[in-house]
Amino acid sequence: MSQDSSPLSIEELESRMRPGRFSQAGFLGPTESLSAVLAQDAETLLGLKLSYTELSERLEKLIEVAETNTGRSIRVAPHFTVSIRKYAGFQICPWSIDPHHMQCMEGGGVRHASIDWEIRNLRTGQQMEGPGLIVHLIRDHHFFEGFESPYRVDPDELAQLFELGPYSSK
Repeated sequence: MSQDSSPLSIEELESRMRPGRFSQAGFLGPTESLSAVLAQDAETLLGLKLSYTELSERLEKLIEVAETNTGRSIRVAPHFTVSIRKYAGFQICPWSIDPHHMQCMEGGGVRHASIDWEIRNLRTGQQMEGPGLIVHLIRDHHFFEGFESPYRVDPDELAQLFELGPYSSK
């Protein structure tokens, strides 16, 4: 569900995404525009010739393998290491219609909302980290978090990490 199809107003979503609301650090900075962030990331993906699905599926596959080995790094595929940190609670998606009673159900619901991940590409040396909720945010809401959020997962950097699009090693 992108913002266009959300029953929540842009004002409500931005309010939920500000620091101290649904996340202590925030999904957006104090004055960032959700629409502007979504538009700029859409433009980035267009330039990379990649889809939200391609990036989110690649990330989710690595996370799923690593979740069985929480607390230690595991080698996944030919050239990635992945480590997972699991938490007792979970992060609520800001698009949830009823956040006090249930998680967002868009795209089949949220998975991985109680973990953080770190992935290293052993071939390039590049390393990234982020929240597990980002898989759902990218796939179902086309959102990589705001430019001012410490939890942002930049789409260009993610494409580089996975060697996709213009960064393909093929």
